[in-house]
Amino acid sequence: MKYGNAIFHLEGPRRVKGVRWSQNKELFDCWRNGTTGYPLIDANMKELIATGFMSNRGRQIVCSFLVRDMGIDWRMGAEWFESLLLDYDPCSNYGNWTYGAGVGNDPREDRYFSIPKQAQNYDPDGDYVAHWIPQLANLSKSQRHFPGQAYLKPVVSLKFANSGRPRPESNKLDFSKMEFKSGGNSGGFRGRSRRF
Repeated sequence: MKYGNAIFHLEGPRRVKGVRWSQNKELFDCWRNGTTGYPLIDANMKELIATGFMSNRGRQIVCSFLVRDMGIDWRMGAEWFESLLLDYDPCSNYGNWTYGAGVGNDPREDRYFSIPKQAQNYDPDGDYVAHWIPQLANLSKSQRHFPGQAYLKPVVSLKFANSGRPRPESNKLDFSKMEFKSGGNSGGFRGRSRRF
């Protein structure tokens, strides 16, 4: 109630201006279908599609990846979650997406969830990713999160290297001009058709 419909606006409740979000459909389709080339992201998205559920930590990780690494308009992710989550609630969903995109309330600006760190902390043996991506089950536990040629080629580079420092080329990205690195999946966005 405090923010009214600002939680649905691109600038969010903080009215953040100047971020150039991409609406690259091919990249978005890879994310929503769980074919990004990053097993932790893909497993969470496959779980959501299959069950209508994703853990809170998973929601934060895939949100961070979509907005921080892919540079995709956060509202597309929020809408996708809205169309699939069994426990959907507008305030929780859009509040969490504005938070993850840096346009909502967050005491730490530019919050980023490092995939290598999250994988190590929350799925150190790769059992979760092997469950949702069975082709990874035959790999050694140390390879399941970063399987190289045994899995899909990542569609984007991660914004931060393992050191936690930004990659030089990511400091001033214009997300609207990002190029898609590999072939995408067919199928259109199945959320409500809202104009951004």
